[in-house]
Amino acid sequence: MKKYERKSFLTTTLLFFIPLSLFASLVLYMYYEDKIKDMEENILYQMKDYTFDFKSKHFILDVIENKEDKKLFKIYHCKEGLCAYFKMSTAAPYLLKVIYEQKNLEKKHSVFFIKMIKFSLLLFSSLLFFSMAFAYYSMKPMKEALSFLEEFLKDLIHDLNTPATSILLNAKLLKRRGDFEEIERIELAAKTIASLYKNLEFISPHSIDKNEQVNLDDIIKEKVSLFEKLYPKIKIQIKYNTSELIIQSNKIAMQRIFDNIISNACKYNVKNGEVHILIEENKISIQDSGIGIKNVKKVFERYYKENETGLGIGMSIVKQLCAILKIRILISSEINSGTKVELLF
Repeated sequence: MKKYERKSFLTTTLLFFIPLSLFASLVLYMYYEDKIKDMEENILYQMKDYTFDFKSKHFILDVIENKEDKKLFKIYHCKEGLCAYFKMSTAAPYLLKVIYEQKNLEKKHSVFFIKMIKFSLLLFSSLLFFSMAFAYYSMKPMKEALSFLEEFLKDLIHDLNTPATSILLNAKLLKRRGDFEEIERIELAAKTIASLYKNLEFISPHSIDKNEQVNLDDIIKEKVSLFEKLYPKIKIQIKYNTSELIIQSNKIAMQRIFDNIISNACKYNVKNGEVHILIEENKISIQDSGIGIKNVKKVFERYYKENETGLGIGMSIVKQLCAILKIRILISSEINSGTKVELLF
């Protein structure tokens, strides 16, 4: 189950389970209180029977003077346990006090409480299972729709790859005849389409080979050179606080990471905006002067986007690749001020 599927499954399960559990808890509490009253009433009738023959080991008998005008045939909670008072036919000012000892009462309560706990566990387990089954069933149409969408995107980009490759090859052949600005624009557009295709190859990465020595400086320079041509009005600056940054990783995956981050920094920038790339030891920061992100917490969610452009998969792929490559990614943003992405190696 994918991350967004797990999140949706958990949310739906809880939304269904919590109200049911609260309602079940209320019913169980009322049932428990009712049963305790029934138990005490049953003990009261046993006390009454006891006053006729005095043949029970569960009760203690006492004779008291009726000074407080006690109500007869009623259960009282006294320090000895449960008490009830009955009239003596031969001694009017005196009453029979029948006591059900506290230890016996606690034993009865304990037995009933254990039964209630067992029943509650069974009930809540059943409710949880029912909630999970409901969540799974309700997710099925969404899962099928997303699966269809992913397959459609893969097929679409795959079909675009062939003409994009053909355009690139022909553009290179035309450049041999002369260096025309129009041909260069065609080549850049074809590279953009090819970049979409490469993103789709990493849409569901599970394991990636990390046994390459990757020079991040070379990758960044390559991407900056590409995006300077695509976005000529955006000023991209690279600053070094270290000679070079070489890590044990995967070159293609790192290209995807920087391609998406730098692409977003240029795409969602303001007119004549700037992108600052700072390369430090074990850290790279990419900061733009763009429009900013409204909801930073959702930026890594697949298909999340804040405007009409894009597919909403770029930063999701970046997050997945960073997780696999053990790279910590931090993002901060301020509306109309820009966004900063930090990669810690």
